[in-house]
Amino acid sequence: MQYTIDADDEFLRVKLWGRDQDRPPSEVCAAVLSESNKLGRNRILIELDQKAALSPASQVMLVNRLPQIGFTPADRIALVHRTGEMQQANQFINTAAANRGVMVRNFPGVQDAKAWLREP
Repeated sequence: MQYTIDADDEFLRVKLWGRDQDRPPSEVCAAVLSESNKLGRNRILIELDQKAALSPASQVMLVNRLPQIGFTPADRIALVHRTGEMQQANQFINTAAANRGVMVRNFPGVQDAKAWLREP
């Protein structure tokens, strides 16, 4: 798995590709949080090109881990998958995040994700 982290005028921008296992990328999340804090960007857009979807159990594990590594209710994370199939397969993360008060959402496209990230 590989990733890049950059920032623009509004968002922290993360691109992640090549993940081929059903294992939450907690180490990437920690790196994203560190960069978010360093740059003062708590609106995070993550574009994913993964080879395998996270199972619902792994999606819950990921959501549960985010507050443990330091993500707060002020942080928003928008996930955009390269394919509709992967977006649909990772849809459970919305339910898990909503149930735990974590601001993570899965979107079908970058424009929808940006609109949500801009909401107060």
